[in-house]
Amino acid sequence: MVQHELSTERLLLRQFTENDSEALNRISNQEYVLNWMPDWKSSIHGTKRLIRFFIEQYSIANKDSARVMFAVTLKDTGEIIGMVGVGNKKEVDNEIEIAYFISEYHSGKGYITEAAKTVSNWAVNHLNLDYIIAIVELDNYPSQKVVKRCGFQRIETRTILNSGEKEEKPFYYYRCYNTPQG
Repeated sequence: MVQHELSTERLLLRQFTENDSEALNRISNQEYVLNWMPDWKSSIHGTKRLIRFFIEQYSIANKDSARVMFAVTLKDTGEIIGMVGVGNKKEVDNEIEIAYFISEYHSGKGYITEAAKTVSNWAVNHLNLDYIIAIVELDNYPSQKVVKRCGFQRIETRTILNSGEKEEKPFYYYRCYNTPQG
């Protein structure tokens, strides 16, 4: 069973509820997000179906099959400002990948790094993984900074047909290894 909440200094990362549909839809349809994650473009009905899928996944996530998405919320207001989670990435040998996005209005403040670092640590420990991956487009400099700050190491460049894309293109392939907690 997945832990329902993770807390950081400024954020509460919590399980999505159907009441989050409008906020998630508004953020995921921003051009700022769609530039890097075009497969998140959706109608409100599509977002509601996606959140129902996320809710179903919380209870069955494991080392071999994970699709755990958290709402990134500000502790002081409860406002949803983004999404962070892990899931199997079929385009990359079904390895477990971290994915995230943040509203354009809250970018550049370190929130998504804070959230991604927390979820990365949670995923490798809770799901007992040797590592998780990130794939980042070569010109997505903000995301490259996030994964580096979270302890990911760039391994290589891979050409991938990513979900939501029409043709293959190069991505940096990163790994964050599970290190024993001392």
